[in-house]
Amino acid sequence: PAQESSCRFVDRPRQRRMAAVAGNDIHEGTEIFVPGRICLFGEHSDWSGGYRRFNAEIKEGCALVCGTTQGLYARVRRLESDERVFVYKGPDGTECKLDVDDNAKLREVAQSPSFHAYIAGTLIEIGKHFRVGGAEIHNYKADLPIKKGLSSSAAICVLVVRALNELYDLKLTLHGEMDIAYRGEINTPSRCGRLDQCVAFGQRVTKMTFDNDLLETERVRVMSPLYLVIVDLCAAKDTKEILKCLNAAYPFARDDKDKALHSLLGEVNLDVCGQAISIMSQERDPSRAAEGLGALMTAAQSRWDASAVPLCPHELTAPTLHRLLSCEALKAHITGGKGVGSQGDGSAQLVCRSEAAQDEAMKIVRGFGMEPLKLTIPAQKAVRCAVVPIAGTCSGMWPATKCIGPWLFPIRVGDIVKPAICWLCEELMAAEVEKIILVVNEATQVQMEQLFQRREDMAVLDAVPANEAAYDEELLSIGKLLVFVRQERPTGIRDLLLQCESIIEGEPFLLAWGDHFCSSTAADGRGYVAQLLAGFDGSHSVAAMHCVGKESLHSAGVFACRQPPSDKEDVCWPLSHCAEKPTVVYAQEHLKTPGLEQDMYLAAFGQYVLTPAIFRKLRGSAKCHFTEALDDVRKEEGLIGVLIQGCRWDLGRTSSYVEALQAQAGSRAGELPAKRARV
Repeated sequence: PAQESSCRFVDRPRQRRMAAVAGNDIHEGTEIFVPGRICLFGEHSDWSGGYRRFNAEIKEGCALVCGTTQGLYARVRRLESDERVFVYKGPDGTECKLDVDDNAKLREVAQSPSFHAYIAGTLIEIGKHFRVGGAEIHNYKADLPIKKGLSSSAAICVLVVRALNELYDLKLTLHGEMDIAYRGEINTPSRCGRLDQCVAFGQRVTKMTFDNDLLETERVRVMSPLYLVIVDLCAAKDTKEILKCLNAAYPFARDDKDKALHSLLGEVNLDVCGQAISIMSQERDPSRAAEGLGALMTAAQSRWDASAVPLCPHELTAPTLHRLLSCEALKAHITGGKGVGSQGDGSAQLVCRSEAAQDEAMKIVRGFGMEPLKLTIPAQKAVRCAVVPIAGTCSGMWPATKCIGPWLFPIRVGDIVKPAICWLCEELMAAEVEKIILVVNEATQVQMEQLFQRREDMAVLDAVPANEAAYDEELLSIGKLLVFVRQERPTGIRDLLLQCESIIEGEPFLLAWGDHFCSSTAADGRGYVAQLLAGFDGSHSVAAMHCVGKESLHSAGVFACRQPPSDKEDVCWPLSHCAEKPTVVYAQEHLKTPGLEQDMYLAAFGQYVLTPAIFRKLRGSAKCHFTEALDDVRKEEGLIGVLIQGCRWDLGRTSSYVEALQAQAGSRAGELPAKRARV
């Protein structure tokens, strides 16, 4: 079969597939980018939280971190030889060659002052758990400042682990990569904390919580863009001395100065991080977000100066840092700032009022003889991930479903016939969903890999029209977004969602039934998923709805809205009740919605945007039905309904599948039926 490009960027967590499946040649090279990291808030709390193993009165550590735009760019490949040799080529032309089997030499290099110590230390740790072959890392570009509080040493450790993970399919999770990189770095003279390995997360804001040896991470949603300038102060600091002085206050405070540091890195820091998360995740106005975050940083620096500097004044007084932060010329362009990393005269971060102010601030910083770096934290997409269950059985269409599920039933739109799952995945891609989690069993995973991750044989493609053969490329594009979660037995929606929780990573997500076929009839051409996402503001779960008659109540989840929107342009309906497959009598008593035609009700359209609150409700009871959990979420945080302009068919029922085929038979390619829900 034809080959895809042999290089692919890996700058965020993704499902790892065997190279043969994706069509990549892992001997030719894989492109990897690992950023540095900036600690927005919570520096030093990683190691302070670790002292809870000795003193339970110490508060857990908490930090908000973000990957930088700058980092390490590398091309990695396997080396096929009898010797297990690891070769690192630096951007300055230097080369380091290490025998993976020579543990004594690795330890010698790991204890050296060389930058290569981090590579050797990481190889030692990898060797404790895996037997890998030879590999080469060509780190052809590095625009990340060294020893400036941006975790350059952690970046090289993560780069080594990720390269071997990719090349030898070690199946390490993101946290697994971080753990090995951390242990690799502490094999060197470096005294890093777990905070630094957050570079593995890529360019996103992450909350990290440190409790004893336990590490928890949670993605922070950013609702408006933030414009920062990271400043290399071009001065000097001694990180080891700073850590030595501050660690002397732990685990038990000796005097009031030590108590002040415990409070600063404990309860005060937890409160500051909580305020910062609220600003980033709720404030949609960029100027107000910048004002709030800048003020927090300025206040945090003042507290640091009062409580931490007295313990290490010779390093933490930081005259260069304070000269920058007090610059009058900067105040028109920034809302605040603070030191970075271990503090001292290493680096600083400034929150700018706008993108234009960011450019002006960089000019002023250069006038000080310092080196600025631009960091823009973009507003995050409201929903980046979708869950599509296709692991269940379907008795309503047996024996047609003995070999394939309804998601593979052919659906014709105009002259194009595709499996139903293709139409759904195209809709998700059009709505800019970045990750599609398919919940599969062994058989359906094989089918999905065949459909989306393997090129069709050229003999087959040569026999079909060129415009149809080109669709194979679109299928492969969908395949790059897929993550498979196995559910071998159909134990229900509750269990499959809980299996997906760790991959969803605490974000809102879209849930769409894989055995449904939907189409949009919106006059503006928006797809049904785009219509649903338009009703999501980040604070409430959202359910897609359409109108059904009382004869259909027995087969649907049904909603009620006491106060429908009076403005026809308002797509959001605040829901007051939901029930699964209610009787007509129950619906007439509890589920009537003002404004609908006689005997018409709001019913589930088959898609939802769910907040992480759904997982708490599902875990609360082993027998909790999805609709019951959804109603509990409604009671806790509210539930919004969006009336979809479109049609939906359940492909698991014979009559509904036939209706879908009949409805599509007269449409042209890309044209959808002109039937609308009745309101």
